[in-house]
Amino acid sequence: MKASTQTCDEFIAHLREGDGLTQTVKDHLIQTAELSEFFGAAVGMPLGGRLVGLCHDLGKYSCAFQTYIREATGQMGVEGKVRAEEKRGKIDHATAGAQLIWDRLGGSKLGRALAQMLSVSVMSHHARKGMKDFVALDGSSPFINRAKSPREKTHFNEVLSKGDCALLSEIEELLKSNELLAEFRTAASRIEKAVILPIPRSFHYGALTRFLFSCLLDADRLNTADFEKPKSASFRTIWRPPDWTSLAKKLDTHLSSLSARNNVDLLRNQISNECLSAAAKPRGIFTLTVPTGGGKTLASLRFALNHAAIHSNRENQERIERIIFVIPYTSIIDQNARVVRSILGEEVVLEHHSNIVPETDTWRNRVLSENWDAPIIFTTSVQLLNALFDKSTNSTRRMHQLANAIIIFDEIQTLPIKTIHIFNNSVNFLVNLCHSTVVFCTATQPLIGEVEPTLGAAAIGMGSEIVEDATSLFKKLKRTSIIDQRRPGGWTFQEVSAFTLDQLAAHRSVLIVVNTKEAALQIYQQFHGLEGTAVIHLSTHMCPAHRKAKLNQINECLRLEDGQPVICVSTQLIEAGVDLDFGCVIRSLAGLDSIAQAGGRCNRNGNRACGPIHIVNLSEEKISMLPEIRQAQECTETVLDNFRKNPMGMDDDLLSPAGIRQYYEYHFFQRASEMTYPLKAQTKEPQIAADTSMLHLLSENPVGAEEYGRQRPLDEETLTLRHAFSTAAQSFKVIDAPTRGIVVPYGKEGQAIIGELAAAFTSEDYPLDKQIPLLRRAQQFTVNVFPGTITKLNSNNAIREVQAGSGIYYLDDRHYHKDLGVTHEALSDLQFYDT
Repeated sequence: MKASTQTCDEFIAHLREGDGLTQTVKDHLIQTAELSEFFGAAVGMPLGGRLVGLCHDLGKYSCAFQTYIREATGQMGVEGKVRAEEKRGKIDHATAGAQLIWDRLGGSKLGRALAQMLSVSVMSHHARKGMKDFVALDGSSPFINRAKSPREKTHFNEVLSKGDCALLSEIEELLKSNELLAEFRTAASRIEKAVILPIPRSFHYGALTRFLFSCLLDADRLNTADFEKPKSASFRTIWRPPDWTSLAKKLDTHLSSLSARNNVDLLRNQISNECLSAAAKPRGIFTLTVPTGGGKTLASLRFALNHAAIHSNRENQERIERIIFVIPYTSIIDQNARVVRSILGEEVVLEHHSNIVPETDTWRNRVLSENWDAPIIFTTSVQLLNALFDKSTNSTRRMHQLANAIIIFDEIQTLPIKTIHIFNNSVNFLVNLCHSTVVFCTATQPLIGEVEPTLGAAAIGMGSEIVEDATSLFKKLKRTSIIDQRRPGGWTFQEVSAFTLDQLAAHRSVLIVVNTKEAALQIYQQFHGLEGTAVIHLSTHMCPAHRKAKLNQINECLRLEDGQPVICVSTQLIEAGVDLDFGCVIRSLAGLDSIAQAGGRCNRNGNRACGPIHIVNLSEEKISMLPEIRQAQECTETVLDNFRKNPMGMDDDLLSPAGIRQYYEYHFFQRASEMTYPLKAQTKEPQIAADTSMLHLLSENPVGAEEYGRQRPLDEETLTLRHAFSTAAQSFKVIDAPTRGIVVPYGKEGQAIIGELAAAFTSEDYPLDKQIPLLRRAQQFTVNVFPGTITKLNSNNAIREVQAGSGIYYLDDRHYHKDLGVTHEALSDLQFYDT
């Protein structure tokens, strides 16, 4: 990194604390442009990437900004720092470069579209609400308003007169070059060829715009971070492509060392070998439909490593840069990443999620998590969807890392229904323009390739299934049998508990899975006083560290043949990826996909002839406020009724691919109207002027476009693209629930962390760089609770802030139970189970 000693007439972009070295505006722009050019090449637009890098901070060539930065860095004394604080965020240094692109580039419709895409990236690179709307729902154009800002305010003419001559000359040459427009023409032709339907096609142009925005954001942040903390640059793998062949050999060595203990292991080997065979297929979208317990984590890794090695070594193909595992639950990322890390090595695996454990919370991990800069990444569905749609620049900067990648979506059936069309269009974009391969893994494959095509269906073609005969595989791996135990009027909690004891006598271990925390608690209470049996309760009212300890306790009971009998009462949190092997499962009526996942915890390793999965309808389980669960129940009941009449229509197995397909045909048809991510008009932030959807905002934006056209004379300048990026980004939430995280006093470590947080946020001397790892440690002892619970806890004075204004809350130890987690009542008031 080039750093110069300050002179009185140089233009400063950044000043490094400690040694006082400065980075000039010219150096920052050129170095950012080099990175952005490299990132933009992934979609065939390196010159577009370079141009936005060169232009993004041109406004720093103004006296106003130079005065501000000297004040902010203490060069003008204490009074200067005070003045700088008042100016923070008020000196526009992003618009001048955007105006230069908007003024110079264009002419043709294609050129104006490119000008929009590049200039909106530049003007928005410090925006807190995402990229500017080209057209808002009320017909206004925040983009045009910004592009036409008064030149005095944006320092446009001053920048052109004071900016580095060679730098400005390069920008002008790029803006005039035929190559810049030619590379966009090629990208556009790829879109037009791959996508013929209007909404998905328009969505692709919007996704390309966000991709270029991501290139700029990441390049800018990386260059700044590596100047300010040069040590962080040593961790980067940007210029060091992975050796996929060597990594694939490491995995094969590990797999060859495993001996097949039973028929289940032999079938897992078969699945793994089919994944190896499929690795040579062309890049695209694949499905991996494997029964629960089929070993799909290592099998999909085998596919990915060999697919990466094969396609990175082929001529005229872009290298595969990374493999990304996308997993819905933080509770299972840790175990999967730990397994892969033990096989392939610590240095190639990166975890990025909220509940990362202290031993992997290294500075390296934190640095590389900022932009997913590692060969193999484990992250959550929330983080992935945020990279594609969220307003945060921290999330958006990661989007470009999804290019030249193999992205494995584990448990794809957990994809929120509302996101299906925007997700499908995004996946198609990653495959069509970004040279990526996508794999949908699950035992219950949803029909996301068969939803309404005019709105966006995943482009899953013939021959996309990695396992050639999934129906036969499910028959061979059948280890459970569903028993429909529904009753007219349903089961009471007391009746289910009595039934559980009968099953315990036969199987020694029983898992009960219900739909609500309250139902789990009520059933758990029924076993109070039961002797000689471990009775364990699991719910999201327990912090991750607590749940992990309970799961370890269950495993201890299950792994020994003469171990203590065990009953586990749990909410759905146990259903995906938790490696447990119960003798029997009782499942409250739910979606067939959820029932299949619960069944995956039964006879998991095939050590019994067959494990029963009893479906019961609980009369006392309150789900009136949970419409998604109720709808899923209705669809499952229809399938159960159909199965009674014609079991062979589902290959004599409710959980066969045919049974799951029938369930999704009902389920998806019933909820098709929800798949566009509908948005209602509202006056609160973000203001939405009319009913619309995320899908429409990110594509043709018909409501805004119509109003935009109505407000303008025919001869007025019009926009080629009409996307409402900011409105969409502000509206996007993967999880709608307005929960609040509370740090809980679980065990000695939880209590100690609360004490450390109090010390950290009450002391002015506590180093800021130590607060971040402390907050990450606290995630293992944090419970996310709903507003109703917050209200009840507040009424009992059970929640306190570690320091006024910190926004970090902790729970009084009288409200955290060793078996229940967070409780509304104080422990002394509970009517069951001593603490």
